[in-house]
Amino acid sequence: MRRLLVLVLTAAALWASWWLVASRSLEGALAGWFEARRAEGWQADYSALTVRGFPNRLDTTIDDLALADPDTGLGWHAPFFQILSLSYKPNHVIAVWPDEQLLFTPEEKITVTADKMQASVVFKPDTALELDRTSFELEGFRLASDRGWWAELPTARLASRAVPARTGVQEIAFSATEMRPSADLIALLGDTGLPEVFEALRMDAEFGFDAPWDRRAIEERRPQITSVKLRMFEAHWGELELQAAGDLTVDEKGIPEGAIGLRATNWREMLEIGVNTGVLPEGLADTLESAFELLAGLKGNRNTLDVGLSFHDGRVSLGPVPLGPAPRLVIR
Repeated sequence: MRRLLVLVLTAAALWASWWLVASRSLEGALAGWFEARRAEGWQADYSALTVRGFPNRLDTTIDDLALADPDTGLGWHAPFFQILSLSYKPNHVIAVWPDEQLLFTPEEKITVTADKMQASVVFKPDTALELDRTSFELEGFRLASDRGWWAELPTARLASRAVPARTGVQEIAFSATEMRPSADLIALLGDTGLPEVFEALRMDAEFGFDAPWDRRAIEERRPQITSVKLRMFEAHWGELELQAAGDLTVDEKGIPEGAIGLRATNWREMLEIGVNTGVLPEGLADTLESAFELLAGLKGNRNTLDVGLSFHDGRVSLGPVPLGPAPRLVIR
């Protein structure tokens, strides 16, 4: 019995020593990361950094967090941020955001509030901390800009998974229901008869990037998109339905090349929304309507339109109608 007691006490002492070393190492690594960002000219401040959870957890809390990247002008302020993990499985963490935080861009300040905002993140077991898979959950999520717009998401899910043996390729799925656009946008749409709630948005896609998403994505540069395989995109808003699928390649300047097939139900109302919101000039909308009337008639259902969104030589066309320069797919 005495020998067993000694063995138990020795094991407990060794585990306590290991946990203390692991917690101090984690705290030192995080503090060093903030110091390195400050040396690069970032704002990288916090009031306290603590690691708790003995004996089986390594739960980190960073209080009064402020990060700002001078190269992009992007910033983030939060009263706290938590990184929770099991001490024997440190590459799988739960990230927890506060109920309210601030995002800054060169153009605006966005207040982010949420009843729940957390993510499960699994890294590959190496020092680069390359993402293996993630799962984000949002509940009661709201964005409010100092430029006057706001939007709400009662529930949303975002998941990603690294594709094995294909460096930099991520499968990404997103779903959200009952999104509520701002009252200003609803008023801008005019008398369209649309409900105030955007019922559903779903996406399943595969994105290729020019580098893995790991710690260097924050410390050095964001990986840039090289390809998009859009397996499925669906949006439902009242009587309006939009579906899309297709493939794009993206060059080093962010210019896409390829085609996305679109199916739009009640497409005339979509054109009207484009005009009311200023996205489409009225003259262009009239040209599109004339062309789409013919295309829809050929398919037999004048309320449903099957048309391709084509990207070629830096230009974009919707069916036979050129729209102008293609957007650049650049991650800042």
